[in-house]
Amino acid sequence: MRVLAKELPNCVGKQVHVRGWLNNLRSMGKLAFLLLRDRTGLIQIVIEKGDELQKVAHLQPGSILSIHGTAVSSNSAYKVELTNPKVVVENPIHEVPPIEYYKPELHTDLEFILDHRPIALRSRPITAVFRIQAEIAHAYRLYMHDQVQASEYFAPNIIGASSEGGAEFFNVDYFGYTATLAQSSQLYKQIMVGANERVFALMPFFRAEPSQTSRHLSEGKQFEFEMGFFQKWEEIMDVQEGCIKFILSYVHDHCKAELEVLGHQIIKAPKNVPFPRLTFLEAQELYFKRTGIDERDEPDLSPAAERELCAWAQETAGTDLVFVTDWKTVKRPFYAYPQDGNPELTNTFDLLCAGTEITSGGQRRHTYDSMVEGIRSKGMDPANFADYLSIFKYGMPPHGGFGMGLERLTMTLLKLKNIREASLFPSDPKRIAGNRIKAHIFFGGENIRNEIIHQLRARKIDFDHKIHEPTPTSEDSARVRGIPMEEGVKSIILRGKNTKKNFQFNIPAHLKVDMKAVTETVGEKCDFEDPAVILERFGLKIGGVPPFGNLLNIDNYFDESVSQREIAAFNCGLTTESIIMKSKDLLTLTDPKMGKFTK
Repeated sequence: MRVLAKELPNCVGKQVHVRGWLNNLRSMGKLAFLLLRDRTGLIQIVIEKGDELQKVAHLQPGSILSIHGTAVSSNSAYKVELTNPKVVVENPIHEVPPIEYYKPELHTDLEFILDHRPIALRSRPITAVFRIQAEIAHAYRLYMHDQVQASEYFAPNIIGASSEGGAEFFNVDYFGYTATLAQSSQLYKQIMVGANERVFALMPFFRAEPSQTSRHLSEGKQFEFEMGFFQKWEEIMDVQEGCIKFILSYVHDHCKAELEVLGHQIIKAPKNVPFPRLTFLEAQELYFKRTGIDERDEPDLSPAAERELCAWAQETAGTDLVFVTDWKTVKRPFYAYPQDGNPELTNTFDLLCAGTEITSGGQRRHTYDSMVEGIRSKGMDPANFADYLSIFKYGMPPHGGFGMGLERLTMTLLKLKNIREASLFPSDPKRIAGNRIKAHIFFGGENIRNEIIHQLRARKIDFDHKIHEPTPTSEDSARVRGIPMEEGVKSIILRGKNTKKNFQFNIPAHLKVDMKAVTETVGEKCDFEDPAVILERFGLKIGGVPPFGNLLNIDNYFDESVSQREIAAFNCGLTTESIIMKSKDLLTLTDPKMGKFTK
């Protein structure tokens, strides 16, 4: 019977059978230490016999192994390890993985991690994030079902009109009709209140905002909640606060190993400390008093104000969360309930956590006339909401709820820097389900040459296109162009030693690249990329690489001395064709990062 990593402490002194992935292998003289990864953690196997070591010495991480051995106590970090192993290689892997997921940390940038997401997910810190995220979702369901006694519902994702108004929605062709992808299930959870009073869901959302900030996605998952028949609308905030505290308690109880992997980075929300509650006007005034920055006439809170309010909550109450209530009607959706006696404000709230808004919610309009008024106030046609409006014709109680993004909540609770770290396969203006959008990435010399010329003509930039004999070197290029070598631009593709990420550095053809300056700029040592890899990855031969890293989807750097020359000449994807143009036009067209990269 197979034993898992977490079960080994109960098996000391016994013969056990383990299976999993080869994580890494360290040889230390006569001993070798093999780490095996399974779904619960890592298992250390001590290999002394040469024949057993030979079975795995040539393998790469990811190889599937089946091992029988003796479980013994250990002074190592793993507490229990296996000795006298018998190894069976079930699936040998010989190819080096594109990302070093088997190390304790990934020392690379997020874009490179996302480019290799299917393999990067095997990294222990990344695995920990998404295991905790799964427990967050489970805890939410437990709280809503068991403590709030709400019913789960499952709403449609393809709908006939925008669910919240505005223009940030995706249109889809639905059998010849125009439909949209739901921004939320707001309308449907209100419909369900008319049947079950208290309802919740975990639903996808889609937002067509061209935003590439660290806390926005085009697709995500949203916790939805709605309740009717409250005495005071603030009861919605009571449910919200109880929900957050329950989730945090559940994560602390059920994710100890994962939190340890992440260095116990998690926000603070003591059970016995209520979240402070400020009105929007009070929040603006508090921000002004603490910073001297006057945003009291603004209709919204700035990110800086959100961070400052959370800092205030931590300093004064010992919690990382604070409610902001009574938002202006112009900033809220059409269904937000206008305050009795002051319709310029609404019975709504945002919940801020560690400097980021994680929840919006509040009371909804609940009469037919009021809802029609709200729809028209946002410039929409009530006829497009016939099914939704019908519930208000036939009786809706005072009700309200909230929506809370799963990815943003995960990011905030775990103090991650970017919401894409909390999305398995993020979609945003640059990616679809984690994959880079390929529309603006070009492959092959002729395609790249055509695109460069297309861009030059489209922008009405003057240039000279030359066809000539093959020019594999900078000296050859200068000779056939009939211009000084220093006016040529040499494009070099490098590869990061740690991240394996490609970078393009463009320098005057008569100079050499300064690798020390490159290291300081990109944060790691680099090698020259293999010409065979450049041909396979970009369809380009050495000598034909143009200074257009943006067309290759790699970071593009120019030596500042290029800007000091009037003319720039370069091979435009082929070793037999050149472009000669003004340097300033080249830099405008490629929009590179500038610096001193030559010696």
